[in-house]
Amino acid sequence: MSAIRVIGREDIQKVFTVTAALRAVESAYAGKSAGTGRVWPMVFHEFDPGHADLDIKSGDLESAGVYGLKVVSWYDSNAEKALPALFGTSLLFDLVTGEPKALLNAGPITALRTGAAAAVGAKYLARKDAKTLTIVGCGELCPYLAAAALATIPSLNTVYLTNPHRPEKAAERLAAVTAATDALLKACGHARTAAINAAADAASAVGESDIVFTATCAKAPVVKSAWVKPGTHVSCIGADLPGKQEVESAVLARAAVYGDDTAQCFAVGECELPHKEGVLPALAGELGEVILGEKAGRTSDAEITVFDSTGIALQDIASAAVILNACEKQGLGTVCEI
Repeated sequence: MSAIRVIGREDIQKVFTVTAALRAVESAYAGKSAGTGRVWPMVFHEFDPGHADLDIKSGDLESAGVYGLKVVSWYDSNAEKALPALFGTSLLFDLVTGEPKALLNAGPITALRTGAAAAVGAKYLARKDAKTLTIVGCGELCPYLAAAALATIPSLNTVYLTNPHRPEKAAERLAAVTAATDALLKACGHARTAAINAAADAASAVGESDIVFTATCAKAPVVKSAWVKPGTHVSCIGADLPGKQEVESAVLARAAVYGDDTAQCFAVGECELPHKEGVLPALAGELGEVILGEKAGRTSDAEITVFDSTGIALQDIASAAVILNACEKQGLGTVCEI
């Protein structure tokens, strides 16, 4: 017999905060580049192309003593059944014995670790005096991106929200995003010190910004090269499947581009199409190499930097391991014999 701890949303929210996610994600990137964490091949399957699919990301992390996987399924017809379109489930196993350790709701983990990924990219690649952030895309991830950035980069004093396909959505979402951002920051002992504003004109907001986060499902660029001034950092998190692109290829051609996993960035990330077009023959490196001091990262205040965050299994595994450890100590979750 073996015991597995089942950990649901409520218990995850008790122990996993923005700052915990930031630490977990940074350690995951460092572990990958140090060779103590490995990303295994991604599985993607379409049940009904354009309407129902799943992806499986997996790997192992020596520092946490675990391997694991996350399965995310998407069914666009679930609203008709009063169900969420997305379901995410994570599994952790002991790296030495293979014993199942935990089954977790991956939804709240994914939101926090995705926001953290964009912010860790900015921490290591943006200018140290960055004051203005624009978030392109006003979906559910927006407050997680804002909170992670504000918890990481104390110099920020202004956050703009923009929505490329329906500009008025930024104003419609402003109050909810601000409240959710404040709640996330409060949960980890931070208070918001930056103003959050809706921007109807994405071009002006991006042009004023020192940091840009893109979080859309775009398959054609929504950020133009002409908008991006010298010295800007861009964290791209929306491109995670073939054919997606949020930023014009010319931006990446002008920039020092870093990724979370080189092969995955060229296969399904923001780098995919610029690479195929020949304007981005290679990355400057992976973010983990910058964290470890093996790559320089930003080399001047005028340099444009880009972080292509496709989302790697080690982010989820490191986060799940932190949650499991905290839940074991606090007696949270439900232990089941299997």
